[in-house]
Amino acid sequence: MSNIQVKITLLKDERLEDGELQEKTENLLQDIKQEVEVESAGLVAVNNSEKGAKDIGGFLLGVLTAEVNVANIKSLLRLLSDRLLGKTIEMEVTANGKTLKVKASSTVELNAAIKAAQEFVGNKE
Repeated sequence: MSNIQVKITLLKDERLEDGELQEKTENLLQDIKQEVEVESAGLVAVNNSEKGAKDIGGFLLGVLTAEVNVANIKSLLRLLSDRLLGKTIEMEVTANGKTLKVKASSTVELNAAIKAAQEFVGNKE
């Protein structure tokens, strides 16, 4: 099985400035690199952006990607569950040529999104 691509978008709420959102995104990226064995992880450059997307410093605002192998997807999803509770996110998981897109804005929705992602990649708890 090939590696799994995960794209995480932290959605801005009215209390956050763009710079604060990007700082949270960069902190999450550092946590992922330190705590999960990833093939690669990084911010998404503007040239990969969708039309009309907001950017900061040449990167899409609030967006990061991680590539993990199947053995490490559970660790990544657990870290996301721990770090993103109560935040509004969009997550895109690509595995075996298929893509699952989920959005979560509450703890219940985030847990459901994480469970759906695990089932999607065939890695159930």
